[in-house]
Amino acid sequence: MRLIKGSISLKEAYGQAMAVTAPLGSVVSTSTAAILYAGYSVVFTTLLALLGSALWIFTLTRYTSKLASAGGFYTYGYSAWRSKKISFFEALIEAFAYSFLNAVNAITAYLIISISLGIFGISLTPIEEGIIIFLAILYPTIISLSHIKFVLGKIVSISATAEAVLLIVMFAFSLTKGFHFNYMTPGNVPAHDLATAFVLSMVSISGAGAATYLGEEVKHPTKTVTLGMWLSLLIGGTAMFLGTYALIALWNGPLSALACSPQPLIYEMYSFGVLPLLIALVMSINSLFASNIGTTLGAARIIFNLSREKSAPAIFSKVNKSHEPVIATIFVGSITGLVTALSVIFLGINIAFADISAITGILWLSGRIIDGFGVPVFYYRIGQLGLVSTIIPLIATGLNLWGVTESISVPDIASIVILTSTMAVLIGWYLIKGRKGNPGSLVVDDNNEVIPIDEYLKKLKEKSVTT
Repeated sequence: MRLIKGSISLKEAYGQAMAVTAPLGSVVSTSTAAILYAGYSVVFTTLLALLGSALWIFTLTRYTSKLASAGGFYTYGYSAWRSKKISFFEALIEAFAYSFLNAVNAITAYLIISISLGIFGISLTPIEEGIIIFLAILYPTIISLSHIKFVLGKIVSISATAEAVLLIVMFAFSLTKGFHFNYMTPGNVPAHDLATAFVLSMVSISGAGAATYLGEEVKHPTKTVTLGMWLSLLIGGTAMFLGTYALIALWNGPLSALACSPQPLIYEMYSFGVLPLLIALVMSINSLFASNIGTTLGAARIIFNLSREKSAPAIFSKVNKSHEPVIATIFVGSITGLVTALSVIFLGINIAFADISAITGILWLSGRIIDGFGVPVFYYRIGQLGLVSTIIPLIATGLNLWGVTESISVPDIASIVILTSTMAVLIGWYLIKGRKGNPGSLVVDDNNEVIPIDEYLKKLKEKSVTT
């Protein structure tokens, strides 16, 4: 009923952070979805998201440098607010956000394969379409059950770094056409569309925070997790911004037609030849899969830890021979499959892609708002409240709050139904099981031992007084 204690290092923490950042996968997934809302101004919203992500990672490190989480962000929410309700709903909102992002990436994998084949006049049958999406969900779920050191150290970290290099090379090539400063401006895009595009970009870049789920498994957790997040933001976040700029700058047609292109990167690569197209296709799919591995690992650890805290069924705390949360992982994959299937069947592939992408961003940043406002409260509790630990978290959280409130100001019927259904599930879970446990009550000490948070905070406060 526990993960492997202190079995991984900075390389794997960086791999987990880069997996969810997934710079190339983000360019063909969330950035492409953002183009639907902001057009070429997606460069401006990505730059804003990069800034917001830097502020957010700084905010998050106010927690991670003091506290190693046993189950993710919701532990930090509990350390500040000491509310089981807030902690529980943050936990499940985060887990569902990851499952929704998995669905977006699975749909994206189908889209880029379908579009690539379409260039050569090859069309897919409905059965073939279903098989592609099914495999895009199944593979990350199955591979996430392997030993985490192998998954993050061998599969994810190397491929994620390679895709960052590809995006930087694309940016360098785009400069041969000159630098377009106007791409860095919001243009005439309505505020709610800019906000939605910002949220979509923010989801990916701030994915660096996914390293926080490794507290129990990474050596020297308060140091290693923090460094892994900053490395991922520096490499992955910068590469995503540069790649998004290149995506716009290399577009051969009129910019007004850009938002109508389902996968502009694929068409751009094909304009350089079949080989660049194949390289972009393979690396994009690999990036999407790597992203889903990272989100599956994170979501499974949320569910796993909720089970240990008696806020989820006990079966979710079961681990396999590799000490991976097997039932929780399968559960996350099942939620992804259900969301994907229902959205595609009832909305169609293109609307499902846009709507689920937007909802993912809303769910993702909603939890960040809880944590951001909680930083000053947490530092007050441990007797270390200062100006920096107050001002920057509030600025970062205010930016996230703007993105969420503006992007949900004009929702469509499908989005309302999906959000309402999701909240109904969360409330039902809380009433049946969540309220009976102690969500957020377990943390990890410097020896990777899982202990009650009250015991840990008492030691932390005593250490603060003596120093």
